[in-house]
Amino acid sequence: MAVTLKDVAEAAGVSITAVSKVLHGSGKSVRIGLETQKVIRETAERLQYYPSAVARSLRTGTTRTVGLVFENFGELSAGPMYYVLMLDGVARELFRNHYRLTILPEIEHSDVAPALSDGRMDGVIWCKLPAETDLYPQIRRTRVPVVALNAPAPENHPDDLVYVFCDNDGGARLVVEHLAELGHAQVLFVMERGEEETPDATARLSGAKRACAERGLGFEVATWSREAWEFADWWRAGPTHTALFAWNERVASEILKRCRETGVSVPGDVSVVGFDSTPYCDTTSPRLTAVKQPILEMAGQATRVLLDMIEGTTPDPRLVVFPCSLDVRDSTSSPRSAERVPRPVFSK
Repeated sequence: MAVTLKDVAEAAGVSITAVSKVLHGSGKSVRIGLETQKVIRETAERLQYYPSAVARSLRTGTTRTVGLVFENFGELSAGPMYYVLMLDGVARELFRNHYRLTILPEIEHSDVAPALSDGRMDGVIWCKLPAETDLYPQIRRTRVPVVALNAPAPENHPDDLVYVFCDNDGGARLVVEHLAELGHAQVLFVMERGEEETPDATARLSGAKRACAERGLGFEVATWSREAWEFADWWRAGPTHTALFAWNERVASEILKRCRETGVSVPGDVSVVGFDSTPYCDTTSPRLTAVKQPILEMAGQATRVLLDMIEGTTPDPRLVVFPCSLDVRDSTSSPRSAERVPRPVFSK
């Protein structure tokens, strides 16, 4: 049976109020002598009394816990490091400020307010918050602050919601400019099935499309499976595209695998570009050219903003946009020819 404040008070020969003052810091008007404080602490230690975090939370109205919500959560151990860096950035800031982290699965979008306002968390970081207008009224009804991480702010975003994200449009433009300078005239943007509505994916798609139009480059979109199994049939059809721009580094790395399996040379036959550019891109074969977004810094910034909001500070600005850069590695080069002829595909 757990030891209670009453047990400590009776053993120490003092009131419950005195024990609560010494062990919990409650009761500002209560004065306890140093000798009595020593007796209370020694008694609590002898009885192995441990303050209840739940009870303390009920008294203070805080939990010192932050929730991290994922949309379309991927794998942590598969190789690509987007989620690893994001968790690292969030955890660093929380732990050094003595907060706990609770990882939440996708929240039912029709049940947001109850899910976030049940008293378990002081605030929430929502990774890749969907651009669904019916979500905003529900988020406004939550009793905790919410920061959207790595989700571009839609035009109709509410003024009281904070967004921390990278310049997806600018990053996509860097890719197109790089490919155009190499001499590529046809670009295929590879979207992943199931991610068609993911906010950062759609932002990269629209950015690439606009940049190709401005450069006069041909542009098409293909929606492939997570493992890019469709690559072989696409290649067998003899496409004129000489460059593939995958919406993230994981899909790009799967394309590199399919290229090796089908005897397609990268970048000799086709150039491949990804997005995120974590250290994983240096381990692929060939090393992957990719847009670098500062994931660690973005996650840290989102967490600091949220902690300030929990403390009652009004954030300014509410839209925090991080610039992107392009890490050119070995998977891109000038095309051999803009004309592609069908060639045999060799499967393992």
